[in-house]
Amino acid sequence: MSTCGCGQPPITIGDCPPPKPGCPPTPCTCSKRSEHCETTPLRDSAPYRVAATARSTDPTPYYTIANTHEALDPVVAQTILNSGTGTFPADDGTHNGQHTWLAGVVHVDPASLRGNPTNVTISASVRVHNDGPAAACRLYGRFALWNGSTPIRTDLLGPPDLPAGSDDNGAIQAATVPLADVLAGRVVVELNLETGNDDACRVGPKQWTVDSFVLTVQASAPGCGRPFLRTTCRDCDGAITCTTDTLDGSSRPYAPVPPVVPVSSCQDGCATARPPCISTDRGNAITRGSDGCLYAPDAPALDPSPCNAARHTTGGLLVPRIDVTGIAPGGNTSSHRSVDIDVTGTPGCPERWQVGARLTPVSAFLNAERQHANLLARAGTDVPIPESDIVLPEAGVYHIDSDVRYALGSATGGSGYITGWLRDETTDTLLTSFTQIAAINAERQEQQGGTTHIMTEYTVASGPRTVRLHLMFVLTGGKISNAEAGGTDSNGATRMRFLKVRD
Repeated sequence: MSTCGCGQPPITIGDCPPPKPGCPPTPCTCSKRSEHCETTPLRDSAPYRVAATARSTDPTPYYTIANTHEALDPVVAQTILNSGTGTFPADDGTHNGQHTWLAGVVHVDPASLRGNPTNVTISASVRVHNDGPAAACRLYGRFALWNGSTPIRTDLLGPPDLPAGSDDNGAIQAATVPLADVLAGRVVVELNLETGNDDACRVGPKQWTVDSFVLTVQASAPGCGRPFLRTTCRDCDGAITCTTDTLDGSSRPYAPVPPVVPVSSCQDGCATARPPCISTDRGNAITRGSDGCLYAPDAPALDPSPCNAARHTTGGLLVPRIDVTGIAPGGNTSSHRSVDIDVTGTPGCPERWQVGARLTPVSAFLNAERQHANLLARAGTDVPIPESDIVLPEAGVYHIDSDVRYALGSATGGSGYITGWLRDETTDTLLTSFTQIAAINAERQEQQGGTTHIMTEYTVASGPRTVRLHLMFVLTGGKISNAEAGGTDSNGATRMRFLKVRD
C-alpha cells in the first residue's frame, strides 16, 4: 500500500515529493529521476589469515637427498622458525654432498579459525646468506612442505652456484592441505642446505646464515571472509541504478570474493548458523566448546634447552620414558651394580619421587676353623687349604686378602721357609705370586709364630669362582722340628676376606 495515503504525514524519498494528502490515496509521481541509497553490512568469503607457528622437530624422516646428512641443532632450528637468525655450520670437509637439515611441525591456533574450513593454504619464505668460504654447488638445497611421509611441495633453492657472500630468498609456494592433518601435527616445513663438499662441483664446505622465516596459513569458509559495505541506489520506481562495494564506505571500491552473506546471518567469529559436524569417535581430540567454537589440544611449548629430553616429532610430543631397574629395595647383590637403589612414589602421577641409594657391595669374611696343616710332613709339595675357600658370587673386580697364621721352629738348628699363594680353583688361575710367610736360619734351637698378610685385586668375568689358600714348606739345610700354617691356634687364626669394589 502506498505511504502517500489519506491522513498520513508526507514522506520524502530522495527528491521525490509525495502528493498532498488526500483520500482516497493517489499514487506518487516523480518530477525528476531521483535516487534513494541504502548501505548494508556484508561479509564475503575471502581467505583469512590463521594464527600459526612452526615448532622444531627431528628432521630424520625427511632425509631424501643422497649422501650423508646432519640435523641442525634443535635450539638453533627453533630460533630460525621463530623468525630469528641462526647458522647452518660448515661441514669439516670429510663428507661429500653433506646437507644439514631442519624441520618444523606446523601448528595453528584453533581460536583463529572462522566458520567450518576443511582445508588451509600454507606458504612460507626464508632468506639465506652464503657465508662461505666456498660457493654453492648448483641448486644447493630445498625448502619443502610435507604431509606425513608425502612431500606436498619440494621447491629447490637457487640460483645455481650461489657465490660466497651472496643472498637468496627461498619460498614454498602456496599449497592446500586438509585442516585435520594440520591439527594432527602431520604437516611439516623442511629446509636443508648444502654445507659440505660435492664430487661433481669439487667445492669446499660452506656456512649459511638463515633468517626472516615467515609462515603463512590461510583458510576460507562461505561468508567468513572480510566484512565490507555494499551501497545500493534505486530510482523512484525501485529499480537499482548502481551498486558500490567498499571496505569502509569510502570511494575506494572493493571486489568481494563470493559467496556474500549478510552480517546478521553470522554469529560471533563468523561461526555459521549450522555448526560443523564433529566426529564422536573416542580417538577424536577435537572438541566443541560451550561457545560453539572448535578446540584442538594445544601442543605444549618446549623449553629449547639442549638438556630438555622432550621433543616434537611427526607423531606428536615424545617424552623418553625412564625405567628404574636393578635390585629390589633391601637387596644386597646384583649383576649390574653394587649400589642398592630405592625409588618411592605415590600412586598415579606423582610430582616428586624419593630416590635413595645404599652401598651394598658383595663381601665375605672367613676364619679357617681347623688346626694348622702339617707342612713339614709334605715338605716341597703344594698343600691346599680347603677350609680357606671363599666364593666370589658374580662378575666384577674384587679386593681379596688373607691373614695366614703359621708356626716354624728348629730344636737343633736348621733353615727353611714357608710360602703361600691364592688360586682360583674354578679356572685353575694363579691370583698372586708366591709370598714368603716365614723363614728360619738358626744355628741352635729357635721357635717362631705369627701372621703374614697376602693381598691382591682380582677381576672376575663371571661367577661363581672359588678362591683357595695354598701353602708349601721348603727345607734349605739342617733340621727343622715343625713347620705348620693355615689354621687356628691360641694366638690367632688364618682369615680370608673379599670385597667387590666395582662392576
